[in-house]
Amino acid sequence: MKSQRHSTLKSTASIKLAVIFICIIVISLILLLFPTTDSTETNHQLIKIGVSQTPLSAPFIIAEHLNLFEQAPLNVEFVQCLGGVACSEALIQEQVDFATTSESVAMFKSYQTHDIALLTSFVQSTNDLKLLTLNKHLSLGSKILNSKSLAASDNKLHKVGIVKGSSSEYYFDTLLLAQGIETENIEKIYLTPKELVVALVSHQVDAISIWEPYGYQVKMLTNTEITNLGIQGIYQLSFNLISKRSRLTQASTPDHKLANKQAIEIIAVLEQSINWINEHPDAAMIIVAKHLDVPLNQIKWSWNDYIFRLSIGNSLLSSLQTQSHWAKQSGLVLGQEPNFRDVIYSYPFEQAKVAMESPW
Repeated sequence: MKSQRHSTLKSTASIKLAVIFICIIVISLILLLFPTTDSTETNHQLIKIGVSQTPLSAPFIIAEHLNLFEQAPLNVEFVQCLGGVACSEALIQEQVDFATTSESVAMFKSYQTHDIALLTSFVQSTNDLKLLTLNKHLSLGSKILNSKSLAASDNKLHKVGIVKGSSSEYYFDTLLLAQGIETENIEKIYLTPKELVVALVSHQVDAISIWEPYGYQVKMLTNTEITNLGIQGIYQLSFNLISKRSRLTQASTPDHKLANKQAIEIIAVLEQSINWINEHPDAAMIIVAKHLDVPLNQIKWSWNDYIFRLSIGNSLLSSLQTQSHWAKQSGLVLGQEPNFRDVIYSYPFEQAKVAMESPW
């Protein structure tokens, strides 16, 4: 009787062990076939963001300073770039997962690859781009300075420094169009942003079309009076967060759900950072100046020209389309025009907004 009872208990124990073993196998298969993308995984996976070293990137700089990414939680590493062109190129070369750039660069890169996804704008300015000269006799159009023209009647060839394929070039061409100036006596000299400053100060070019803080750097490097030949408000620059569309939208890509989750959380962090910037502008300027290793006065020089806010919509779409038409007419791009409605990928922005507005 005892032997039979012992045998029954042993059999029951074996069945329980077998059931537990089977459950472990089933759970392991589920985790293998359907990997989770919870906040823990998001936190552990390294996210590289190409951040342009400009005050326009202030929301990212402040977010890093306040540890907002860690609180999200996100494991973020900044890859510093000198300008949006370099940042976007790092994205295309898969050196970073996200990048910051102007809408002009996003437009140009959309011709280079149909894999650009513009996720949100986080700052706008109508006075960040300037056309600067040290020649007090030089002017742009009859409405500015002494009724002389950049395409002067003396047939002198004027050299203008430009950052090729960027907002610098679009801004300059927009000024020429607005003033009705012929381009036959104007030579574009393509240089990097840093090279433009040196070229103007050393009189290698007559003027440069450039964004801040390079205008301030020119001011610091010369005692000569600087004249801005540009027109404030003729062009609104936006600085944006971009990524690769394939990472976010292709279900065949293993990490596309995780990539979307990361984008949503990055945008939510930017919203927190922007709110802090708008509430503490003086402290924000000090933090940005320290991060960029520049004098505080350099940041103050253009800070009031920036409107920090998240946005994505028709105005951005219209800007991309307008600049695309200009680029094609100018022979700066080849091939079929991208569908910029597809370039703008609003899903992470919309989801981030819903999450931030939710009372839960």
